[in-house]
Amino acid sequence: MFRRLSAAVHRQLQVTATLGHRRTAAAASSRSHFLGFVRPYSVSSVAADDPSSLIASSLTRSCGISDHAALSISKKVQPDALDKALSVLAVFKDYGFEEAHLVRLVDRYPRSLLMDVEKTLKPKLEFYCGISLVGTALPEIVSASPRLLTASLEKRLIPNVEFLKSILKTNENLVDALKYSPWLFAFDTRTAVLPKVDALRAYGVPDDVILVLLTRCGYALVADTDRFNDAFDAVKKMGICSKKSTFAHALGVLAIFPKKKWLEKMENLRELGWSQNHILEAFAKFPYIVRASTEKIRKTVKFVEEKLGWTPEHTVKNPSVLALSLEKRLMPRYAVLSILVHMGLIKPCFIGSHFKISDKNFLVRFVTKYQEKAPEIVEAYQKVKSDI
Repeated sequence: MFRRLSAAVHRQLQVTATLGHRRTAAAASSRSHFLGFVRPYSVSSVAADDPSSLIASSLTRSCGISDHAALSISKKVQPDALDKALSVLAVFKDYGFEEAHLVRLVDRYPRSLLMDVEKTLKPKLEFYCGISLVGTALPEIVSASPRLLTASLEKRLIPNVEFLKSILKTNENLVDALKYSPWLFAFDTRTAVLPKVDALRAYGVPDDVILVLLTRCGYALVADTDRFNDAFDAVKKMGICSKKSTFAHALGVLAIFPKKKWLEKMENLRELGWSQNHILEAFAKFPYIVRASTEKIRKTVKFVEEKLGWTPEHTVKNPSVLALSLEKRLMPRYAVLSILVHMGLIKPCFIGSHFKISDKNFLVRFVTKYQEKAPEIVEAYQKVKSDI
C-alpha cells in the first residue's frame, strides 16, 4: 500500500495545475512565497517511511496551503484516497474556503474528504449559495457546522428551506437562522419544529416574534419536546408579553438552560437582596442575564450599589448593565461621570443609558463635550482603561 501511496503522491507532484483552479507551477510558487514559505519544497526532504508527510507535501503543492495546515489535514486523509481528497479540497477553495476553514472542517468531519464532488458536494454548496449564503459566511458556517454537508439535499435541505421560508419570508432571514442555529437545516423541521410553531401560534405569539425565535434562538425549536414545553410554560407563568421579542429570547434561553443552573442563578440574586419579583422582572427585560457567571453578577451588583447608588429596584430596570464589562465599560465611564458630577456639569445621578450607549456616543456626549471645562476626564478615562 505504501508503494501505491508513494507513486500516487509523486504523480500529484508532477501535476503543474491545481485541481479546480488550473494554477500554473509558477503561480503556485508565487502563492507559497506570498504565504511566507521560506523552505523550498523537496520530495527528497520527505521522510520515506512517513505517509502523512508525503500526503502533506502533496497538499501543500497542489492546494497552496501552509505546511502546518497540510500536516493537520493529511492526518485525516486515507492513503488510497489522496486524489479524491485533493479534488474535494480544490472545490472548497473554489467556494472561498481558506486554509483555516479547511482545517476546521476536516478536523470536525474527516469524511468530507470522501464526498462525491459532482453528485454531492457541489450541489450542496450551490444550494447554500442559492439562498444567499455567500462570501465569507459560507465557509464560516459550513466549517463550523459540517453537519450541513451530511443532510440529504432532496429529502432534508430543500424541504426544510421551503418550510422555513414560509415563516422567514426572505433569504436574508434564512441566512440569519442558519448563522445562529444551523441545526434547523439538519433536523426534520416538519416533525421537530412545526408542532412547536403551531403551539406558539395557538397561544397568540405573532409570526414576527416567531421569526425572532427562528433567526436568533432556533435551537429552542429543535430542543427536546418536553424541555421546550417546560420552558414555554415557565415563560407564560412569568407573564412575559407574547407580542414582544423578549418572549422569544426568554423562551430561547430557558429551552436550553439547565433547570439546576437556573435555580442557582436565582439563589445567587436572592443572596444579593433581590426578591423573586426582582428576579423575574429583570429576566423578563433581559433574559440573557442568566448567562453571566455568578462571580460576574456579584461583582457588578456590588459596583452599581456602592458606586452608582443603585438599589435592587433601580438595577432591575436596567438588567442589561449587569452583563456589561465591569473593567472595560462601567469603571471607565464612572470615572468620567463622577468627575462631571463633582464639578456640577451634569446632574448628580447615574442612569442606565450612561452605560448602555455606544462608546462613540459616550465620548461625544461626555468626554469631547466637557474636556475643555474638565480636561482631567480624558486622563481619567484613559487611565482606567490602561490600568486594566
